[in-house]
Amino acid sequence: MLREPKCTLESLTGDDYVTVSDWLRPMALTSALTSDANEQITPEAIKAVNESGQVRYFMVVTAAGERVGVVNYRRSGGHGAYTIGGAIGDPVRWNSGVGGEGLGLLIDHLFHQLNAHRVEFSTASYNKHTMSLLTKGGFVLEGILRDYHFLDGEYHDRTVWSLLREEFEAGARELSEQMPVVDLVPAKEKQRAKELLAKYLANQQDAAWHSFANRAARERPY
Repeated sequence: MLREPKCTLESLTGDDYVTVSDWLRPMALTSALTSDANEQITPEAIKAVNESGQVRYFMVVTAAGERVGVVNYRRSGGHGAYTIGGAIGDPVRWNSGVGGEGLGLLIDHLFHQLNAHRVEFSTASYNKHTMSLLTKGGFVLEGILRDYHFLDGEYHDRTVWSLLREEFEAGARELSEQMPVVDLVPAKEKQRAKELLAKYLANQQDAAWHSFANRAARERPY
């Protein structure tokens, strides 16, 4: 049964940069959980890296239109490799599932639209909200960086997780009825375009075009 979405992702507007900066300010609980507690991230800095493409940010917006969190991605490593992050600004919503769904939408975007091969996510070992999400399945634990963070008078490890394309495809197939990956262009419109082109090519003799029918018949693996 198709499940009603909890949120969508939207591009940042002017006021959003201030909001995100406030969520991630030093000494804020949200920034402590994202391991940014000792860094001052200004609205101008967030806007600069977002507009340059160095880091891409999206607001997590609930079905009621509330802008409650942020997710981001950046290229890392080899071709098709990305690192993602995110935070829900209101602690009241940390157990609502909206954060996990927001990250899920970002992951769908990377694999489904940007042809990602690998997506990486790191979190401190003391972040129970993120740890609960990651240990449910999907992501694979790749490593533990010992004594990476210092918080509340003691050192904590950092965990590194990843998801490869074949793992994403397997999960997308399994959840296709409850949470299907959303296409930007509806499947019916793409099929109609292929039919129009196939009809045109049927009357042509150029051998270079003959493989179109086979390629058009390919099915997505999830």
